[in-house]
Amino acid sequence: MNSLDTNILLYASNTSCPEHAAARPVVDQLLAKPGDWVIADQVLLELYRALRNPKVLARPRSAGEAARLINFYREEAGCAHVGYEEGVWKLLFPLLEKTGFPAARTFDAQLAATLRHHGVTRFYTRNTKDFSGYGIRDIVNPVD
Repeated sequence: MNSLDTNILLYASNTSCPEHAAARPVVDQLLAKPGDWVIADQVLLELYRALRNPKVLARPRSAGEAARLINFYREEAGCAHVGYEEGVWKLLFPLLEKTGFPAARTFDAQLAATLRHHGVTRFYTRNTKDFSGYGIRDIVNPVD
């Protein structure tokens, strides 16, 4: 099972960013074979926030535009969607209690645990270092 991070969806939906050409084929793969993909609700909510943020986009999207885009991926693209479930805690808690675990990595750890819980083995992200060590077999940076 495949999944992708917020940054890949953001680049794919922003034709003016330099990463667009590298990120768009990943989303095209998702749309071509949605049964092989899952998107976490956490990623969609992060995408909504990024699309509306003037520090991220020179021309941020309106609330309606951003909401419609994330709704497309959640309800219309055909891929599965997952959220945080009780069973994820068993994967997440041992990470959180490790001595030296950086608090700044909390949400990445939550996302990784959620995806692992749902059988994701390949994850596309620009931030490969942020997701290594969480048990996802293939972490792919399609941009670099």
